[in-house]
Amino acid sequence: MIFPDKSLATRFEQHLASDMQEYVHAFKRLFPDFPADDLSIGGGVAICVGENYLNTAVGIGIMQPVTPDEIDALETFFQDNQAILQVEMCAFTDESLLTEVNQRGYALVDFTTAYTHDLVDIPDKQSDVIVKPIDDTQKDLWVRTVTDIADDDTTTDTRLAQTVTHRTNTTCFLATSDGAPVGASALSIFEGSAICYFTATRKAYRNRGVQTAMLQARLNYAKSQGCEMAMATSNPGVQSMRNMMRAGFQVAYTRFEMQKPIDGN
Repeated sequence: MIFPDKSLATRFEQHLASDMQEYVHAFKRLFPDFPADDLSIGGGVAICVGENYLNTAVGIGIMQPVTPDEIDALETFFQDNQAILQVEMCAFTDESLLTEVNQRGYALVDFTTAYTHDLVDIPDKQSDVIVKPIDDTQKDLWVRTVTDIADDDTTTDTRLAQTVTHRTNTTCFLATSDGAPVGASALSIFEGSAICYFTATRKAYRNRGVQTAMLQARLNYAKSQGCEMAMATSNPGVQSMRNMMRAGFQVAYTRFEMQKPIDGN
């Protein structure tokens, strides 16, 4: 069992921050003419990639207190990129960041839960879904699968999915049933820990064990790569949360997103 504490939260948040920064760097390599920027600040990182949900700050204040000047610089970064001011925090973040966002009129907009897995008791595969890491020849197939799935529910920029397949710290996985792609997911590795992310299942195959199969495959892969733990995030009460708990993940801590409109109102 892994006990949730500040050291675990710091490890997770720093991994997330590293992932975000690597994402921007990979995006710039692929799409040099598209706006993308990152800023290392307050022990964390802020990123902006066009107009999408990835425009956020992660890991700030988890390793050290933050100063008003640093938050001024953070806000200038988002304003210069014409992005909504968004900061992701957790209960272990230094209180100096909480003080700053409260004084500046940020509002709480979302909760997520961080989960962790010790990679000891990984459930056996229970379905006929086949999940394997992709090779270079399957990158386009993985991107098409993600994009097709996203079209069922939300709008996903193809460039975002393409960038995932080019991140140096990421392995992408494709789930198939009877030879047809039914799900896609990814796993990043950083200093002995792994993060499961970008999990998507085709609507027609949901509630058939696809997500669980992808979780199991990534957990086993992380263990084979020498990782000590795996981590993931989910909104409370959704199916993804239940699938992670069944796969042996345990709650680590709560994360929350704070936002401030560009005009400050």
